[in-house]
Amino acid sequence: MTEITDYIDQAAPAAQPQLRAMYQLLKTLLPTAQEKISYAKPTFFESGRDLVYFGANAHDIALYPTSGPLTAIAPAKIAPYPHSKGAIRFAFDQPLPEALIAELVTLRLNGAASAAPKRRPPVSVPEAITQALAQAGLSKAFAARPQYQRTDYLNWIAQAKRPATRAKRQAQMQAELKAGNVYMKMAWHPRKTQE
Repeated sequence: MTEITDYIDQAAPAAQPQLRAMYQLLKTLLPTAQEKISYAKPTFFESGRDLVYFGANAHDIALYPTSGPLTAIAPAKIAPYPHSKGAIRFAFDQPLPEALIAELVTLRLNGAASAAPKRRPPVSVPEAITQALAQAGLSKAFAARPQYQRTDYLNWIAQAKRPATRAKRQAQMQAELKAGNVYMKMAWHPRKTQE
């Protein structure tokens, strides 16, 4: 008995055949992976990295290969199955599509990554803020912040409807730049560059 077989034995009787089939298939596809329960789901992991999860739902079982493989695979291959960004589901009364599952696992093992994260588009610094930063001696501190922080600060200031609120937000930004380790009232630890 393992944690995964215990999970399967405790699942609804209708789910157990599919769960057992999925478990055996994944054991074949991932012969060196270890097993555990993670996020309340059977999980195969290796080298400290979770590879795939699976589990039972009310009317189907789901495979969670993460979003990378589901993004990388041809859309027509997964179209017949309900799926989301990180999961694909298979009905209890249908045989598992073993070739599709094998392809998803192979993509996961080969490092299929999800789409590049969406980045906030940079915002140009208004002249008034540029001047205020220069007068306060904070131009370099502002430029040294990561792009996302500069963009967040500028958008946050610009979104204020009242001039007094914009001034208050600009003052907070300047105080945080002076402190050096604060961002939006949260502790922030700048990464040290390797020399």
